[in-house]
Amino acid sequence: MRDLVIIGSGPAGFTAATYAARANLAPLVIASSVAVGGELVRTTEVENFPGFPEGVMGPDLMEHIQEQAERFGAEIVYDDVTAVELGGEVKRILLGNGRTLEARTVIVATGAAYRKLGLADEARLSGRGISWCATCDGAFFRNREVAVVGGGDAALEEALFLTRFASKVHVVHRRDTLRASKIMQERAFANDKITFIWNATVSGVLGTSEVEGLALTDVVSGERRILDVAGVFVAIGHDPRIHLVQDQLELTREGTIAVQGRTSRTNLPGVFAAGDVIDPHYRQAVTAAASGAVAALDAERYLAAQTTFASPLTAERSPALPDSLEPSAGSIAVPEIGAKAKEGSGGSALSSTRIRVFGADWCGDCRRTKKQLTDLAVSFEYIDIQRDEVAAAQAREISGRTNIPVVVYPDGSHHVEPSNAEVEARLRALALL
Repeated sequence: MRDLVIIGSGPAGFTAATYAARANLAPLVIASSVAVGGELVRTTEVENFPGFPEGVMGPDLMEHIQEQAERFGAEIVYDDVTAVELGGEVKRILLGNGRTLEARTVIVATGAAYRKLGLADEARLSGRGISWCATCDGAFFRNREVAVVGGGDAALEEALFLTRFASKVHVVHRRDTLRASKIMQERAFANDKITFIWNATVSGVLGTSEVEGLALTDVVSGERRILDVAGVFVAIGHDPRIHLVQDQLELTREGTIAVQGRTSRTNLPGVFAAGDVIDPHYRQAVTAAASGAVAALDAERYLAAQTTFASPLTAERSPALPDSLEPSAGSIAVPEIGAKAKEGSGGSALSSTRIRVFGADWCGDCRRTKKQLTDLAVSFEYIDIQRDEVAAAQAREISGRTNIPVVVYPDGSHHVEPSNAEVEARLRALALL
């Protein structure tokens, strides 16, 4: 029985873990098998997080926040939560590996997921030209024209990053003014590679096996046009990840988890929520972190008020985690992010006695895979596709997709965006562990 389990590994989850660990609550963080670190690991430079006057890369910031939580004793499990039972005094959390955890309190810090366009061909061409992460996939579009859909800070950040690779970046926005901050607008307007298509919505994605263009509709005149692009990066907002709890916790009209006033308390005793999953308005890394601190303090006070409170100094700790779960991190099971990795064979020309990982320094999932292989003491070669145009082409040829990381095994088989469990299973099947 745990005093506290935290579901989520973004700024809210790991900040809650730091506060809870310092309060001797021995928190267990269910990070995720794939999406570790939240949306910040998919961003480039973060300029407005306190303490970093020169800015900090999103993946680097999340590594620092996680290391701080671990320094005080927080435990991390790199698995997905598939179901929860939050109604009783004892909360139950079911993991993807079939194990059930029990806890006296739970903090839900599951964040928000990228919003999709909702078009018929979106799923079919996902990873074949449609992306939600320029820092991960931008290098596949060297000297090609691409589009970014959206008008906020996230959209302009994607567009500015893509100018490192693309020959031209078209920003498609449904209004005639941007929602982005003034500083981001100034940077985008000043970049010769960026053009703006105003008052337009995406009515279709063209292409058979990969993206070949967009069908746009003018929201004022109704006129339709075709925009020839090889890639589409969607940045139209986020939706709170509530699928685990939507039938158990009260929600707001905006679809976020409802909390009481400025606290993190939900409608169920012993259940708290923090971060973007409760915030329909601000959705900043710093506000998420502050929300995580509030949740940890609320959980600590709740436990202190319970006659059944067991100090972690004397309470029996839960059994040791299986080896397959020990060195990993993540958040929750989200179909579009935490889905099974794509498997395949081929790339025999690149077969090697070592594993090859095609990735990028700005890619959080790539860092997670590198860390896992390093922790497992498995020899591998890391190839940065953002620095090597030929490597980017090889990764795309092997996988048939525009996603990373691509892990190529000695037998020529490969994984695209694999979870830690999938990589470990393949290593054991190949007798490399």
